[in-house]
Amino acid sequence: MASSNHYSLTSASVWSQRLKRLAVLIGVPLIGALILFLLLWNTFFIYVPPGKVLVIISKMGSDPPEGQRLADSDKGQKGILREVLGEGWHFVLPIVYTTELHPLTVIKPGEIGIVTALDGEPLPAGIDLAQPGQRGIQQMVLPPGAYRLNPYGYKVESAKITQVDPGYIGVKRRLLVSNPNEEKGILKNEILQPGIYYLNTKEFEVIPCEVGVNQKTYQYLKDNVKSTAITFRGQDGYEISLDCTIEYEIFPEDWPELIAEFGTWQKIEDNVIDLYARKICNDQGLNYGAEDFLVGEKREKFQSSFQKGLSEQCNRKRVQVRNALIRNIIIPEKFLTPKREEQLSREKSITSEEIEKTAQTANEVAAAQREIDSRVAEVHAETDRLAALIKQETENVRKLNEANLVKLRSDYQAKIVALDSQRRQEVELAEAEAKKMKESAISSIYKLKMDLFGREGDAYLRYTMAQELNPNMRLRLFQSGPGTLWTNMGDKNMNLFMPLSTSDTKEKEPLQNKEKDKE
Repeated sequence: MASSNHYSLTSASVWSQRLKRLAVLIGVPLIGALILFLLLWNTFFIYVPPGKVLVIISKMGSDPPEGQRLADSDKGQKGILREVLGEGWHFVLPIVYTTELHPLTVIKPGEIGIVTALDGEPLPAGIDLAQPGQRGIQQMVLPPGAYRLNPYGYKVESAKITQVDPGYIGVKRRLLVSNPNEEKGILKNEILQPGIYYLNTKEFEVIPCEVGVNQKTYQYLKDNVKSTAITFRGQDGYEISLDCTIEYEIFPEDWPELIAEFGTWQKIEDNVIDLYARKICNDQGLNYGAEDFLVGEKREKFQSSFQKGLSEQCNRKRVQVRNALIRNIIIPEKFLTPKREEQLSREKSITSEEIEKTAQTANEVAAAQREIDSRVAEVHAETDRLAALIKQETENVRKLNEANLVKLRSDYQAKIVALDSQRRQEVELAEAEAKKMKESAISSIYKLKMDLFGREGDAYLRYTMAQELNPNMRLRLFQSGPGTLWTNMGDKNMNLFMPLSTSDTKEKEPLQNKEKDKE
C-alpha cells in the first residue's frame, strides 16, 4: 500500500514539472511577440487625438516645382504633403515620413474665417481674390465650425459676421475684385435687408444706412458761437435768423446712389439739406424786409415758399423733404427797439383815451345806480301794499268758507238722521218677513217628513236620533267570549259603516273603520 502511494505522488510531481516547462516555452514567446507588436505598432501607427490634425512630411521623392509650397503625394513629391489626416490611428512609415500634430481651425459662432491660400496658382493680373487652387485671399469664407486645414498651406483670420440691424439697410462697397468684369466701389443695384450675412469683409464693406424720417434742426443761441440758426440779410439790410426743423427721408433704393456720390450720411445732410436750406433763405430773403417778418400774412408766405423750394431742390438729389417748419424768426434788436417805442407810445395814447372814457362811464354808472335805487324803493312800497291787500282778501275768503262749512254740516246731519230712521224701519220689516218665512219653511219640512214616514213612528224616531248623533263618533266591537255571536271571528277584522247625517248640505261620509280588539 505504501509503495502504491509513493508511485502516485511521483507521477503528479512529474506532470506538474512538465506543465511548468510547457507554460514557460509558450508564454515567453507570446510575451515577446506582444512586446514586439506594441513596439512595431507605435512605430508604424500614429494616433491623432480629437481637435488635432496630422501633418505629414515626406523625406523621399522628387522636389516640387518652383513656387509650389506643398507636396503632392500622388506625384511622389517630397516635402510637406498637401493632405492632412484627422483624428484616429494612421499607418505612417517612420523612415519615409515624419509627422506633426496641429490644432483644428475653429471658427467661433458670430464670426467667419477669411482664408489666405499660401500655395497654388498665382492670380491673373487685375484680380484680387483667389478661387480654389489659386494662391492669395480666397473669395469664399468659412462659416462657424471646425476645419481640417493644413497650417502650412492656409492662413485663416477671424472676422465678425456682417449684420444689418432692423431699421437699417446695408449698402455694399466692393474693396477687392474676383474677375475682370467687376469694379471697385459702391454696388448701386444691390442693397442688404436687415439680417445676417457671411460676407468676405476684405471683399465688401457694408455701410449701414438708417431707413425712416430724419431731422435736421437749426437753433438760434444769442451771443453763442454754437448757434446753428440759418442767417441771411433781408431787403432792407437787416440780418434775420431762423429757428427751423427739417424732416426728410431717403428711400432704400436711393441710398447706394447717394453714398456713391457723397460718401457718408453726414455728408449727404451737409451737401443737400443744409446747403439748399441756406441757399433758399438767402435767395428768398432778398424779397422781404425785417418789418415783413412781423406781419403774419407775409411770414406764412415766406414759410410756404421756403418749404416748396427746399422740397423741389432736395427731390432732385433723391432726398424727400417731409416738412420744413420755421419755429421762430429772430429780428435784430436795433430794428425792434424803435418799433417797440413807437408801439408803446401808441398804446399809452390809447390807454389815456380809454381812461377818460372809463371815468365818463363811471359817472353814468353812478347816475344809473341812483335811478335804480329809487325804482327799487318804489317797487318795494308797491309790493308791501299789494301784499296787505291780498292778505285781507284771503282772510275774508277764509271766514266765508268757515260759515259755509257750518251750514253744510248742519244740513247733512239732518239728512243723515232721516236716512238712519228709514234704515231701521226697513231692517225691522225685513227681519219680521224672514222670521215668518223660516217658520213656514219649518212647518213645511215637518209635514214632508211625516208624509214620508207615514205611520212608521219608529223609523221617524231612528231618523231623528241619527240627526242628533255626533258625526265623529267611533264605535268599537269586542269579542265577549265563547258561546256568543263573535266566537268564530278569530283574528278577522270587521268594518261597520253606519249612515249618519251632517248638519250642512255636504255629502254623508262613512264613519271611520271600526277595529276589533282582542282581550
